[in-house]
Amino acid sequence: MSLKAYMVIICFFVGFFIGTGAKLLYEINTFKPYGWNESRLPIIANCYGDDFSKLNLIKALDFWAVRGYNAESYNHEPEESICNNMWPDGYIVLRKHTGPIDELTLASTTRRTSGFRIRSAEIHYYPGTQNLDLINEHELGHAFGFGHVEFNNHIMHPLYENIGPEFWLP
Repeated sequence: MSLKAYMVIICFFVGFFIGTGAKLLYEINTFKPYGWNESRLPIIANCYGDDFSKLNLIKALDFWAVRGYNAESYNHEPEESICNNMWPDGYIVLRKHTGPIDELTLASTTRRTSGFRIRSAEIHYYPGTQNLDLINEHELGHAFGFGHVEFNNHIMHPLYENIGPEFWLP
């Protein structure tokens, strides 16, 4: 391989890592780095299963609705095609966590973004945590674009024992 090809490859990787690092730094230092497209609200799909409490999720949706963050709808029994799709556009998908258990993590949310817009999100619940008090409110907060804050009793506190029903923009 020529020196020019090596230089192109090195520049690509350096650019990729600088861009990824800048994005992560932005996310860490911004309470709400991303949002959904206002013209199309997300649809929530329960791919977790029957033992996910519909009532708890509706309570969590109400928590965010009074604060101006809404979903288009909630589907407790979505089509298999939605649950089999890894990142369905326009959806917040609720799933069981598979893989190794992290004793400190109850649930985790990942977002797929394009620019500053959320295209889809997935919430993975560790076994038995999907119906804990305030866990759905917290994880929906991530799916709506919010990060963690270190204020006790705030819904977006990173430690479950310090989460509470309060929400304000820091």
